[in-house]
Amino acid sequence: MKKLVVDIGDIKIAAYESDGKEQDILLIHGNSLSAKSYNKQINSSLGEKFHLIALDLPGHGDSLPANTPRKDYSVPGYSEVILAFIIQLKLSNLLIVGHSLGGHIALETSGMSPEIKGVFIFGTPPLGIPPAINEAFLDMRLIPSLIVREGFEIPQFFIDDINNTDPNARKFLMRNTAKNNLKNEIEIVSNLKIPLAIIHGAHDKLINLEYIKKIQMPSLWKNEIQIIKDAGHSPQWETPDEFNAILEEFVKEKI
Repeated sequence: MKKLVVDIGDIKIAAYESDGKEQDILLIHGNSLSAKSYNKQINSSLGEKFHLIALDLPGHGDSLPANTPRKDYSVPGYSEVILAFIIQLKLSNLLIVGHSLGGHIALETSGMSPEIKGVFIFGTPPLGIPPAINEAFLDMRLIPSLIVREGFEIPQFFIDDINNTDPNARKFLMRNTAKNNLKNEIEIVSNLKIPLAIIHGAHDKLINLEYIKKIQMPSLWKNEIQIIKDAGHSPQWETPDEFNAILEEFVKEKI
C-alpha cells in the first residue's frame, strides 16, 4: 500500500493505493471515517489484482479541513473533490465504491465523468428531494456501536476517526442536507445508464432495507440488492471475504 498526497485546489487530500493493475476502483468512505475503513480491501488479494485507491475526504483522516466548510462539507462539495481527484490521477474505466455517505457521493458523481463505468454502494439509501430521512434511516445517530453489527468488536480507529474528524464536517453536512443541497438520487438510480450494485448488511441498524426495495433501479445488478447476512453497516470491515468476493464478481461481470 502506497500513500499519496494530492492537491485538489487548495486542499491536500491523502489517499492510499494498492499495487494491483487490472482495474481502477475508487473507494469513498463514510461520514466521519477515513480511508482506513478499506484496509481489508487494499491489503488483500483484491488489492493485489485491482488498482484500489481509497482517499480521505476533506476534514477526515489525514486530509486537511475544507477552506470553505459551508460549501465544501456537502454531498455536492465532496463530489467536486472526487471529480477533481479522478481527473488529476487520470483514472479511467473507473468503478466508484461508496460506503454510507460515500455512496451518496458516488451516486452524485456518477454522471460527472465518462470514465465512471459503474457504481457499487453499501449502507446508502438513495434519497429524493426532499429527502425522506425518517423513512430511509432507522437511526441517524453517529455512534460507533451502530456502525458495526451487534457483538462485533469496534475497531479503535473507527472511534479515533470520528473523534478526529473536523466537527464542521458533520455540522455543515447535516445543515446542507436539510436544505435539500443534493441531487435527487432516486432520479439518478432510476435513470442510471451504467451498472449499479447495492450491498446491504442484514444487521444494519441504520438503513431501512424496505425503503430501498421500493425504488425503481433498472440498471441494478442481478435485479436485486445483495444481502450479506452476517454484516451490519460496515460489511467491508465486518465480512471482508464475502464483501471482496461480491465486489470482484461485479467487476468481472459488469465493468
